[in-house]
Amino acid sequence: MAATTLFFAGQVLLLAALYMIYRMGRQMAVGREPEALANARDVWSLERLLDLPNESAVQQLALHSTELLELANRFYVGVHFPASIAFLLWVMIRHRDYWPRVRTVILVSTGAALMIHILYPLAPPRFLPQELPHVTLVDTGAVFGPSPYTAGDAVANQYAAMPSLHVGWSILVAWGVVSILRSRARWLIIAHPVITTVVVVITANHYWLDGVIGGSLVATAVQLTRLEAHARMRLWTIAAGQRLWGRASEATASLAGSPSGALGGVGVGTGVGNTTDTDPRTGTDHGTGTDHPVGVPSSVVLTAVLPAARGGPPRADLPAQRPFPPGPLPSGGTEPEDRPPTAVRADVAAVESADGESG
Repeated sequence: MAATTLFFAGQVLLLAALYMIYRMGRQMAVGREPEALANARDVWSLERLLDLPNESAVQQLALHSTELLELANRFYVGVHFPASIAFLLWVMIRHRDYWPRVRTVILVSTGAALMIHILYPLAPPRFLPQELPHVTLVDTGAVFGPSPYTAGDAVANQYAAMPSLHVGWSILVAWGVVSILRSRARWLIIAHPVITTVVVVITANHYWLDGVIGGSLVATAVQLTRLEAHARMRLWTIAAGQRLWGRASEATASLAGSPSGALGGVGVGTGVGNTTDTDPRTGTDHGTGTDHPVGVPSSVVLTAVLPAARGGPPRADLPAQRPFPPGPLPSGGTEPEDRPPTAVRADVAAVESADGESG
């Protein structure tokens, strides 16, 4: 019981902190009203370029019914937050298995929306007549009531129209209900984002593009939190790490500049070959043996690789390797073709002498 109480208290505090940060961040657009109005002109022009429905024409249709606009204002003021809070509590209490993903989606989408509010202040459509007199949008909240903004309101920021979280969170609620429930009635929740989009437009609180961006943020967050996306990102991370490790190893080998690095691990000059990381032999005595291919004499290996080390073409007559033995080497034994250090040095001298005579 105590653990459950702590869980709910922690989640509520987390969401409350997110809301406070969001409200504080929106205030960063205060004092940038001229920039927000200029951005509003740009958004309006872009929507006309994209041939989106004219918000003013849509609102003119709604102005035939004052009751409809008053209902739309009440929906805008009274449905958004209560519906979102009720949805979050429903998931947290009744469907806790889905809560981590829902919480992540709302954190990611709201955080991204806050960054856009800060970087791109935007005046809502109801302010456009100040800049574009031919635009006949009406502030329905001020004319018909109720208005979400009261006189002397120092908390709300009216110049943060992009993106519309009314639309974004309504899509979040619809996605959550459709994903969690299994009855056919669950599809009725799709009416929620549809009605919300119409309401924010006819009340002149948001542009069509505000809703598109708000919905896109939620849709992107939903896709990023899919299990398949997590698995794919983990694979990409592992692959990127392997590539970086390989490049670092190559760079280290090229910077080393040692004879052993140039000869691919053959210990010329020391008389004793060092085993390589890629050699799969696991015999108890292999650590002190040579690192030439199993079944190939040391002299043949040296004949093949020494010309390449001197800058000439490598020899191509290196015999094929024989299969690895199925089990470990006998205790105290050595592989038949392993040579002692003195024999390896003799092989090096013989090969160099032969190359000198042929040259």
